[in-house]
Amino acid sequence: MAKDPSKTEKATPRRRQKARGEGQVAKSQDIPISATLIVMFFTFLAYIPFAYNELIKVYRYVFSNPEYLIPSVNSSTVILVVKVLAVLIAPVFLIFLITGIISNIAQFGLLFSLKAIQPKIDRINPVSGLMRLVSLKTLFELFRNILKLLVATVISFFILKFLFTDIIRLMNVPVYQEVYYMVRYSMILILAFALLSIPVAVIDFIYRKFEYEENIKMTKQEVKEERKMYEGNPQIKAAIRKKQRELSMLRMMAEVAKADVVITNPEHYAVALKYERGKMEAPKVVAKGTDHVALKIKEKAKENNVPIVEDPPLARSLYSSCEIGDFIPENLYVAVAKILARVYKEKGVRL
Repeated sequence: MAKDPSKTEKATPRRRQKARGEGQVAKSQDIPISATLIVMFFTFLAYIPFAYNELIKVYRYVFSNPEYLIPSVNSSTVILVVKVLAVLIAPVFLIFLITGIISNIAQFGLLFSLKAIQPKIDRINPVSGLMRLVSLKTLFELFRNILKLLVATVISFFILKFLFTDIIRLMNVPVYQEVYYMVRYSMILILAFALLSIPVAVIDFIYRKFEYEENIKMTKQEVKEERKMYEGNPQIKAAIRKKQRELSMLRMMAEVAKADVVITNPEHYAVALKYERGKMEAPKVVAKGTDHVALKIKEKAKENNVPIVEDPPLARSLYSSCEIGDFIPENLYVAVAKILARVYKEKGVRL
């Protein structure tokens, strides 16, 4: 459950991004452990024969070289053995390191955040620290770890019990065979723990994912505030749109004053046209509107002595087929040309 009962909304993409920036991600520590155990088994399976052969070579070299048998130069023997072990062990540790990095990246991707390691007051506060120690989450983690330890102990017991007869026989075999059997038993234990760790890691990751989603949930108010912050206050946006409409209306009315004719429905539609010979390929719609806007267009046309012609079919066709700034379609050329010819004739303008 979410820590705050009021946090009932799923986290928004911005909330997730913010949480990620603070280092909060769904992460299971059991997945790197499981991946490391699996990689360890296959690495040892392929690498131990090679390492064994290399150690045998060193062993034979040391004991076949009289120089290394002199007590005064025993330090040289130690240095040689340490170098060989370092060379053999380094690749294995490198593989484990890469496995740990990849298994973490696979869970939450590449992430680098300094906020996760920044000191916080509540972390150094003894009261807050004590509350964390006795919190339900801490008790659950303790119970989970104890349970995993018990399961691992039980599995180890039964595996060793199964191998006990072979272990007894180690007392009567040469040293090199003892090493072989010990490596063999160790590999069996590693494989057993690797197989056990897979369901544990899957279950733990599902739980961590669920816990993460619950922790980043938001209240309805937080969602509203975020929407206002990033998308703008709805009231302000409405006011801006209203102002834009008013400015658009003013510009359109200014164009009506320059129009050649206004074609009306007569009451519900009004379309203002302008045509300049030699400059325009066809008459252009400079204003249009219905009902209240149509009335405004006609009033503006009367104020500026722009002819108003009633032609309901043509007015509706122009309104539905053209936007402001469009040239009229070809199928309306003839009808509009007749009206413009009549208007120009009344004005005494020669076509």
